[in-house]
Amino acid sequence: MDQNIEPKIEQSSKKNIIVWVIVGVIAILILLGIWYWLAQKKVVTPVTPTPAPQAPAPTAQPSAPQVPAAPKEDSVSSINQELNSIDTGSLDQEFQAIDADINSL
Repeated sequence: MDQNIEPKIEQSSKKNIIVWVIVGVIAILILLGIWYWLAQKKVVTPVTPTPAPQAPAPTAQPSAPQVPAAPKEDSVSSINQELNSIDTGSLDQEFQAIDADINSL
């Protein structure tokens, strides 16, 4: 009769050990996950912008179109006026130049 009791105790203690090992591994993984999350979480400190050094004015930029300064007013009429003042160039002339280049090949 003593032989029947002892294997059951050994089996239950082995199961308990396995359960505690699994619980321990899960707890360690959770703690590592929390540590990693906190390590990745950065505290954003406000940075005061430093004024950029004044560069000499560019002499000439033929390919860059001049964009007028944005108005302080955000009304629809001022936005429409700004949009109408933008020079998009002539697309027909640009396509004719591209066609001429392609035809010369």
